[in-house]
Amino acid sequence: MDAINLTTPKNYGEMTEKQIRYVAALKVAGQSEKQIWIKCLIRFSGVKKVIRNDDTYTFSLKGIKKPFVVSTSEVNYMAKKMDWMTKRYIGFSPLRKIGKYKACEELLRDTYFIQYLEAENFYQKYLFTKEESALYKLMSVLYQPGRKYNNDLNGKRADYFARKATEAEKLIVLMWFMGVKEYFARKFKYLFPRKSESDEDVNPIAPNMHEIMKNQIRMLTGGDVTKESQVLNSPTWSALGELDDKCRDAEELEKQMKKNN
Repeated sequence: MDAINLTTPKNYGEMTEKQIRYVAALKVAGQSEKQIWIKCLIRFSGVKKVIRNDDTYTFSLKGIKKPFVVSTSEVNYMAKKMDWMTKRYIGFSPLRKIGKYKACEELLRDTYFIQYLEAENFYQKYLFTKEESALYKLMSVLYQPGRKYNNDLNGKRADYFARKATEAEKLIVLMWFMGVKEYFARKFKYLFPRKSESDEDVNPIAPNMHEIMKNQIRMLTGGDVTKESQVLNSPTWSALGELDDKCRDAEELEKQMKKNN
């Protein structure tokens, strides 16, 4: 038999909204990572499972006249290449709408700094408390196009998502924001330095988001409280870029001081 080439997405940036919903549905159903990889490999490559034995799968594929057999080890090998589905969310495109509300730009390019800070605050709160109310608040922040953002609407929208959003949709919002954070960690590497392996082994402690936000605002205002409103209403990327520059300068100064000592 001639070689059969199967094509699947290589990252979340190549996935359709329907495919993303399928992955989320598998996660919500409690499927293991390996089960998710295999099921997505089969579904996204376009093959259809005819039968499975202990050591082989028999598939059919449109355009191929006869079913073909693939060993279980080969399927496992191909599926392992899709492990990014449960590990890396960079490039993730959000659901364009949930119910009647439209998402902001996928990398928060259209948002203001206050919107980013509030999203990060609710995200961290949900991670460490698992309070559903924090997740609904996160959704209410992200499902407002940035230039129209009004945090007075968050409570009302959070109530809407509590009533209308499915479990898969709630999970997709978390996956989206995880992808945003992965992207920001690459773009603003001094502001979001990578953790060492020893740090990752330690049980995580909930960050003091009030102090973190206060310190970031102070860095951008230079301690001038009259500039706080201006900073909060500056574009997210501009604010993060400025913070990144300040963190880089502080790191370089610290290195220079150690060198001189």
